[in-house]
Amino acid sequence: MDIDALHSDLRKRLNVLGFNHPLPLGAIGIVSAILDDLIKTSEKLKASKQQISQLHQEKTAWELGAEPYKCDNSRLLAECNELHLELVKQRDKFVLANTELKCRVRNLQTDRKQLEERCLQAEAKIRQLQCGDSKSKKDGANMQRKPFVSTVRPGQYQPATCCGAEKRESKCCCPCNQARKTEILHEIEQLQVETKNQEEVIEAYKKQVG
Repeated sequence: MDIDALHSDLRKRLNVLGFNHPLPLGAIGIVSAILDDLIKTSEKLKASKQQISQLHQEKTAWELGAEPYKCDNSRLLAECNELHLELVKQRDKFVLANTELKCRVRNLQTDRKQLEERCLQAEAKIRQLQCGDSKSKKDGANMQRKPFVSTVRPGQYQPATCCGAEKRESKCCCPCNQARKTEILHEIEQLQVETKNQEEVIEAYKKQVG
């Protein structure tokens, strides 16, 4: 195609687009290249606008489709919060129940220990009574064989003291005093256990409040 045909064709294209400025022959090449780039850019811009419009339509459709799920999400969040609160309550109840069971086990262990000690004391007392009974029977048999001779002189009789201990002694090993001492120790131990139980219960309540 000669230069005149190119000029005529380019002139028509520029007139269609509204470019009515003079077109020198020397500027045909650069004007033709710029015009081609302008047309390609315009076509790409048009295609991009169509894609954007299509994406907007799809976005609107997705939003309409997701609307029921938003309602379900709110409901599920409310149910999740309720379940969480219920779980916290159940955990607090479990902590208290576990603490109470520990206290009960500790009390039972203390009672068992005290009962075992009392059983040992009772067994020792039974053995002591059995030994005393055997000795009494033996002494009775000896008294039947031998005449009774009193070695106590007039004015020198002294009543037997508790467990044979003299009054000036500060300590007494009498079974009644030993039993009383054991009871006091048991009471002290029981109070210590109760104190520890109360401390654990208070600590459990502190965790709930915190």
